[in-house]
Amino acid sequence: MEKQTLYRFNEWWLNGIVRPELTGKFERENYKEIKKRIEDRQILLLYGLRRVGKTTTMYRLISDLMKAGVKPTNIFYFSFDEVSWDIEEVLSFYLGNILRMPISEAGSVYIFLDEIQKAKQWENRIKIFYDLYANLKFVLSGSASLNILRGSTETLAGRIFLIKIDPLSFHEFVALKGRTVTFEKLQFASDILRPLFAEYVEMGGFPELVDETDSWKIRTYIRSIVIDRIITGDIPQEFGIRDMDLLKRLMEILLQSPGMIVNVDKLASSLGRNRITISNFISYMEYAFLIKSVGNYRPGTSSASRKLKKVYPYLPAFYTSLLSLTERQDTGKVFENIVLNSVKLEYYYRSGTTEIDFVLKINGRIVPMEVKSGHYDIKEVAKAFNRIGQNSGILITQDSYDMVQTGNAKIFLCPIEFFAMYPDELLNQFLSQGREEPGMFHASLDKIRN
Repeated sequence: MEKQTLYRFNEWWLNGIVRPELTGKFERENYKEIKKRIEDRQILLLYGLRRVGKTTTMYRLISDLMKAGVKPTNIFYFSFDEVSWDIEEVLSFYLGNILRMPISEAGSVYIFLDEIQKAKQWENRIKIFYDLYANLKFVLSGSASLNILRGSTETLAGRIFLIKIDPLSFHEFVALKGRTVTFEKLQFASDILRPLFAEYVEMGGFPELVDETDSWKIRTYIRSIVIDRIITGDIPQEFGIRDMDLLKRLMEILLQSPGMIVNVDKLASSLGRNRITISNFISYMEYAFLIKSVGNYRPGTSSASRKLKKVYPYLPAFYTSLLSLTERQDTGKVFENIVLNSVKLEYYYRSGTTEIDFVLKINGRIVPMEVKSGHYDIKEVAKAFNRIGQNSGILITQDSYDMVQTGNAKIFLCPIEFFAMYPDELLNQFLSQGREEPGMFHASLDKIRN
């Protein structure tokens, strides 16, 4: 290894600063939580999908450390995404040629290792340094989550703290576009939020695409920089996949059919492979942040059926990126995908002719959620909610914002862009109805409107 390689990664050793273009234009919503962990003894591991800001977050931490007075040469960054080296060799070279003093005498030393899952036996190598030197603080990042989660829960158990870096939320996207919409003024914000929401769906929450307006460039970026690298790089390297044709065909089937209820046996038959292979490949795609799945909710039990899971792209933009510019997207499926991304959802419900898009378990309550992009019959929605023993639920729509009573059911109607903007606040608003006097929840909505 040459010093030139390390200096290329660590320009601050020469000039004492991190270039602004590396630290990003804004601070992520969970950055304060991440920054709090920088002085903890535990290893800090940032994980998540490609290109969502893990490296940028590391650079921001490095910049803040130097602003706080940490000596530049006491901060080391290396990316295994670009260069394949042994961890022990990399760290030994840095400690011997840059730090050039016994580790125990160097004070706090911060080691940032990017795309750590690509380094061989990373968890064992990090464990050795961690256990030997209390003044070394490791900040790691990784994309392929199975490798990361396995290493952290087994070899590094008790030594590591994980924080997931998600794609930009709609709330963050709106702020980056220079607009401010408070929860109290949400009712009046449709004209602001609706066009921004359309942009957000297409660009997928990737920070580098926030200012891009060319749909072809956006879709090409998502296909080539994100999806293709997961399919041709991350998954094969992580799981030793050789049947690339099958992996690609499965990817196209699942990403082009948001909300598809997956029958593994039928997929295996149509693709000419055994069901175990198909099931494994689907699991690999979920671990690599390419898809998400929800199980079929069974009232009266604490679990979901493992059969017939419903699968969505990890981001709606994965679906739209595979469409040609002239193809129309399925708006209803996109809306479902957005709701799934806005709230941690584990279930849908399907029995006979009754289907409910999502079932949320929160604070001991069951909350059915239906998503509609066009015409709907609210009485039928209420009947579906009743069939799983619930007399209240949420209906995500394109326009309505109200609490309505139909039969014995209370239905909270909420526009999709409102829910994407303030999911937690709106859910808390809905849940509060059970603790208030009759009519109080409707009154609180009126307060928001006024």
